[in-house]
Amino acid sequence: MINKKESFKWDIKYLVKTFICLLVIFIFWVLPPVEPITSMGMKVIGVFIGTVLLLSIVDTIWPVFLSFLLLSMTGVMSLNEVIQGSLGNWIFAFVVASMIMTNALNESGFTARLTSKILTMKISRKSPWSFMFVYFGICYLVGCFMDQVPATAFFLAFSNEIINRIGYDAKSKFSNTLVLGSIFSVILGGAATPISHPLAILGIGIFEQTTQMEISLFEYMVYAVPTTLILLALLFAIIRFIIKPDVEKAKDLDVDKFSEDIKPMQLREKAIASIFFITVIFWVLPGVLQIFLPKDNLILMMLKKYSITFWAFLAVILLAFIRIDNKPLIDLKEEMNKKISWATIFFISIGVLLGSAVSNEGVGLNDFVILKLRPIIDNSSTMLVVLLFALGTCTLTNFSSNVSTITIMTGVAASIAMVSPSLSPQALCITTTMCGSLAYVLPSSFAPIAMLHADDNSDSNLIIKIGILMVVLSGIGASLIGYNILAN
Repeated sequence: MINKKESFKWDIKYLVKTFICLLVIFIFWVLPPVEPITSMGMKVIGVFIGTVLLLSIVDTIWPVFLSFLLLSMTGVMSLNEVIQGSLGNWIFAFVVASMIMTNALNESGFTARLTSKILTMKISRKSPWSFMFVYFGICYLVGCFMDQVPATAFFLAFSNEIINRIGYDAKSKFSNTLVLGSIFSVILGGAATPISHPLAILGIGIFEQTTQMEISLFEYMVYAVPTTLILLALLFAIIRFIIKPDVEKAKDLDVDKFSEDIKPMQLREKAIASIFFITVIFWVLPGVLQIFLPKDNLILMMLKKYSITFWAFLAVILLAFIRIDNKPLIDLKEEMNKKISWATIFFISIGVLLGSAVSNEGVGLNDFVILKLRPIIDNSSTMLVVLLFALGTCTLTNFSSNVSTITIMTGVAASIAMVSPSLSPQALCITTTMCGSLAYVLPSSFAPIAMLHADDNSDSNLIIKIGILMVVLSGIGASLIGYNILAN
C-alpha cells in the first residue's frame, strides 16, 4: 500500500473569505480615527467587525482565540483581562452549569414524559386543531427550560413520529406546518426565559457590563413571557386561518399511543426533575419577592447575596453527589468530556468580551453613537425608537448569527438608553436580547432553523414566508407589549 503524499492545501473560497475578514481588521488599524473615536478605538472596532465576520462566514472557533490576541494588542485590555472578561466571566460558568442541568433533565426521560402527558390530556382529544395547539404549547414550554438545539432535535423527531402515525407524506401542508410550528414554538420558548439559554444570558451580561446595572431573570420573564405567548397564539392563527393545512386524517389519531413506551416515573427521574425546578425557583425568587418586600428585608437580602450561578453550581454538585443504587444522578466526567457544547460556550464568551471592549470609555464608540443618534432619538417618540430597535434586531438576527446581533444591538441600545430620559435601559436591552433570539428565516441565522430547513417534512419556501411574517410580528409585539409591560 502506497501512502498518499501529504501537502498543505486550502479551499480557495475559505482562504478568500478569511483574507477579506482580516483585511477589514487591517483597514481599521491603519485608518485615522474619527472623533470622538480614538486611535485605539478604531483598532477595537476593526477587531469587533472582523471577528463577527469570521465567526459568521469562516469558522466558529479559531476566530475566538484570534480575537483574544488582537484585543490584547489594541491596548484596550491586557491578555489576562481578555481571558478574565471572557472565559473568566460568570456567564461562561453559568452556561456550562445550566447545560449540565438541561442535559440531565432530558436524559432522565422527563421531557418525553411531559410531552406525552400533555398530548394525552382531554383537550388534546377534542379535534385535530386542539391537538396541534396543545402540541405547539408543549414545544413552547419545553423551549422555556431547555436549550433550543436539543429541544429542536427532540421535537423534530417527535413531529416526524406524529406524521408517520397519521399517514401524511412529506410534501403535505400538514407535515410542513407541524414541523414549522413546533420549531418556531421552541424558538419562542427559548426567547421567553434566560433559563438554560445562553443568548438571553449574553444580552443580560452585555447590559450589565455596559451600564453597571442589573436585569434579574424575573424582570426578563415579565417582559418576554407575555410577549412570546401572544406571538405563539399569532403563529397558531397564521397556521389555522392562513395556511389552512388539511387535518382530516388527524381526526383518527390515537393520542394514547404516545404514552405506550413511557414507563412509571422512577426515583432517579424524580430527583433530577426536583433539583432542576427547585433551582429555577431560586433563580427567579428574588425578582418575585422584591415586588412584595422592602429592599432591606433580611430574606430578600440573603437571597440576593447568592447569584444565579451559585444555585446552578449547587445543582450540579447535587446531581453529581446524590447516588441511587450507588450510581450518581449524572456522570459529571462524561457530561464535561462528551456532552457539553464547548464551541457554543466559547462563541458566547467572545460575544460578551467584544461587547465589553467596544463599550470601553477609551474606545469612544459610545460617544460617537450618542452624537450621531441623539438628534434622531430626541426628535422621535419613544415607541418609534423602540420599534426601530426591535424590527432592526429581528431583521438582522435572521441574516447573521444571534450572538453577533445581540452583541451589536444590545451594546448600542444600552448606550442610547443611558443618555435618554424617556427610554428604559432594562426594557430596551431586553427588547434587543429577546428579538436577537427570534430567528425564523434563513439556515445561516440559527442552528434550529438550519435543522428545520434540513428536515424531510419541511418546506423551505413556507419557512421563509411565514418566518418573514413572524419577524414583523415579533418586532411589533416586542415594542407594543414587552417594552410597555416592563417600562411602565
